[in-house]
Amino acid sequence: MKNLLPFIISFFLPGVGQFVLKDFRKGGIILLTYIVSTYLILNLDFLDLIPFWFPHIIIMIWAIFDVYDKVEERDGKKSATRYLAFSLLIVVVLFPLTLTLLTTGLFKSAEFITNEYVNEDRTKEEMNKISTELSLYKNHYGVFPENYESFIRRKPIWVSWKADSWKNPYKYELVDSVNYILISAGKDGIYNNEDDIIRKN
Repeated sequence: MKNLLPFIISFFLPGVGQFVLKDFRKGGIILLTYIVSTYLILNLDFLDLIPFWFPHIIIMIWAIFDVYDKVEERDGKKSATRYLAFSLLIVVVLFPLTLTLLTTGLFKSAEFITNEYVNEDRTKEEMNKISTELSLYKNHYGVFPENYESFIRRKPIWVSWKADSWKNPYKYELVDSVNYILISAGKDGIYNNEDDIIRKN
């Protein structure tokens, strides 16, 4: 891996591979050229037609060929070619694959945490607000609303109260004029089981 590092790092930050090989002068020149050219591309209006990634590609190729020459001089052409080939394999195939798997894993973890904890807390908080507004409605009219959708249409901001944080619709049941039940189906989306979240007056 130590022999591959100068090649691999040159793909991402041209010039640093030379630092690994102790050629600080050449590395400094390449890195400085990379930084300055990228800055100019991003900040000068007359260079707008040049893609921002263009300096990276050109200077990356320069850096990699320079690393190749140095490794060839040190270890021979066969070894230098092998190191370059393995580095290309890592950067082009293994690195994106690893990044994809890592991103997918993080996304799934975030989704799990959201479903298990965040959505439940948000739904409970929202149901508390709905209960408060239902109580205010009863205080004003003497009864709870018969139709839940008509109730939440009273204010545009209440439209989000149609469904819980899992995007399952709330179930509202008017027991009688002074009693109601508000139910969220919970994370499984199925009513009338143990993970339901229930609010009563």
